[in-house]
Amino acid sequence: MTNLTLTMLGTGSPKPNLERSGPAQVITIDNTPILIDCGEGTVRQLMKMEINPADINYLCFTHLHSDHVFGYEHFLLGGWSLGRRKLTIIGPKGTRRFHERVLEMFEEDIDYRLSLGIPGQGLMDVTIIELEDEGGLVDTEMPAKITTTPVIHNVKTFAFRFDIGAKAITISGDTAPVDSLVKLAKGSDILVQDAAINTSSINSQTSDDGNLKNIWKRLENEHCTPAQAGALAKEADVKKLVMTHFLPNVDAELASKEASEVFDGEVIAGSDFDVFILND
Repeated sequence: MTNLTLTMLGTGSPKPNLERSGPAQVITIDNTPILIDCGEGTVRQLMKMEINPADINYLCFTHLHSDHVFGYEHFLLGGWSLGRRKLTIIGPKGTRRFHERVLEMFEEDIDYRLSLGIPGQGLMDVTIIELEDEGGLVDTEMPAKITTTPVIHNVKTFAFRFDIGAKAITISGDTAPVDSLVKLAKGSDILVQDAAINTSSINSQTSDDGNLKNIWKRLENEHCTPAQAGALAKEADVKKLVMTHFLPNVDAELASKEASEVFDGEVIAGSDFDVFILND
C-alpha cells in the first residue's frame, strides 16, 4: 500500500500575514516528498512538519509570481547545506533563468561554501524542466504521473495533476475559472483551489477608493471566489475541495459556506499545516 499525504505548508497570498505563510504544499508518496510552489517561509514550514528540506528532490512551480517563489533561495541553499545532492525543478518558461539569477545573486556565498569542501551536487547541477505552453504529461523520475494544463492568470501559469496509483491530487495554481482546469481535475480525490476573491477580504472593503476598486476588479479576472471554486469542484466531480491563497482577515467559515452552496462534496478552507491522508 502506498502511503500518500498532502500537507498545506502555506495558504496565504502576496500580502504579509502572521497566520498564513506564502503559497506552498507538499505531496509525500511513501518517503518521497514533492514540493509544489515555494512561498515565503516554506523552509520553516517544512521543518515544523518534520520534513527535512534536504530530502526534497522535486519542486514544481505553478508560476513565477513573487509570492510563489519568495522562499526559493532559502530552500535551494538551505537544503543544499543540509545535504541535498539532487534536485529537479519543473515550471513555466523562465524557470531556468530565475534559477540562474539566484545562483548569480549568491555567487560569493556559494563560492565560499564550495571552498569549505561542500560538494556542488544538488546546487550547481540542478535539472530544470520548462513546460511547453500547452502543458501535457511531464517526463520525470517521480513516483507519480504528472500532467499540467495552462490556466488563466496574468502570467503563464499551470495547474498540476498528480496521479499516484488510484488516487489523484490536482493543484490549480492561481486562476480564474477555466475549462482546462475542470478537464485536468476530473475525478480527483482532492482539488487544491485558488479562492482568493473573498467577500470578507480586506480589498473587497474598498469604500470610495476608486483605485482599490479597480485593483479588485482586475483580480476578479485572475482568481476565483469560493463559489467559483465550488462550481469548478462540482463540474470536475472531485471528492474534496481544499481552498487556498487567502488574503488577510478572510472569514474561513463564510468562504466554506459560499463554496458549499454550490458543491455538495467535502469543502475545506485550507489552513497552514493541514494534512490530508489518501492511502492508496
